[in-house]
Amino acid sequence: MFGGSVRKGTYVTGLSDVDVLLVVNESSLVNQSPSDVIEYVRDTIQRQLPNNTVSAGKLAVTVRYAKGTEIQLLPAIRTRTDGVRIAEPGSTQWSNVARPDDFAEKLSEVNQARGGRVIPVIKLAKAMADCFISRPSRKISGYHMEALAIEAFRDYTGPLDTKAMLIHLLGYSIEAVMHPITDSTGQSRHVDEYLCSAGSGPRKRTSTYFGQMRGKVRSCSTKAEFDALFCEGN
Repeated sequence: MFGGSVRKGTYVTGLSDVDVLLVVNESSLVNQSPSDVIEYVRDTIQRQLPNNTVSAGKLAVTVRYAKGTEIQLLPAIRTRTDGVRIAEPGSTQWSNVARPDDFAEKLSEVNQARGGRVIPVIKLAKAMADCFISRPSRKISGYHMEALAIEAFRDYTGPLDTKAMLIHLLGYSIEAVMHPITDSTGQSRHVDEYLCSAGSGPRKRTSTYFGQMRGKVRSCSTKAEFDALFCEGN
């Protein structure tokens, strides 16, 4: 099944990763280590695709096709509570139980309540942030932006035009980013662990970025000026 931005409809071409979870239903693997399951998946796919290169990494299985296309599959084990576990980065264990549907449903509810306008605004916010913040180590994660948007638009009653909603999201995020957001999927403690604890230096810097981006959107008086805020192709 698709995960991440593809599943939630917030995928941005050229910016977002394609997350594909391969849910393994082989009951004999439930109590095996992630590396054993990954090897099992690799061997099974290799038998079905003998002319392709199929390799196993620490987290995923990569299938390479003759024309250069690569597909990465993250083996996942379904739990009895309808969650899934994937290999935990930097560990030999499975991750905490993740329930990606919970987050996707919350985002869908907020989006529908605002006339389907929230997801397009999230895409614009992702694209603008990617253009505005040049240093890779300071980028804002797409998942974090989605979590901020859910809270920003949960009780939103303002105009539903794109510019107004983008200004609202960026303005809300100036303060909201200063505090960690609980990860509703259960895979990790917080959505924004990469920004460290509340009030940290990285959070203050990101808050400043949000304020600067809001200022740029506010200053736009023409469509051309607005369009210039986003990278070409996004």
